[in-house]
Amino acid sequence: MTELERFARWFHQDFGVIYASSKEGAQVYLSTLDSKNRDKLASEISQLFIQNPGKDFKGLKNAWLRMGAQWWDSSTVPELLVSICNGNFSNDI
Repeated sequence: MTELERFARWFHQDFGVIYASSKEGAQVYLSTLDSKNRDKLASEISQLFIQNPGKDFKGLKNAWLRMGAQWWDSSTVPELLVSICNGNFSNDI
């Protein structure tokens, strides 16, 4: 399983109940990763965007769900993924 698949599965069906936002949930997950795995996640997210281009994020959403995610908020998840892809792993995401 890739780091991205593990991250996607973090967004399970109860994600929106447990966390107030995608940012909060991502911060919890990212805090468990060492720098090597954070960099690996960023690289895998970059590839995800390359493989699923488009302004409406439909392909991205479908790929995200195929990786095991069960939660998607189109107003926050794409922006969150871009932030992580750009190497932002701190409280600023």
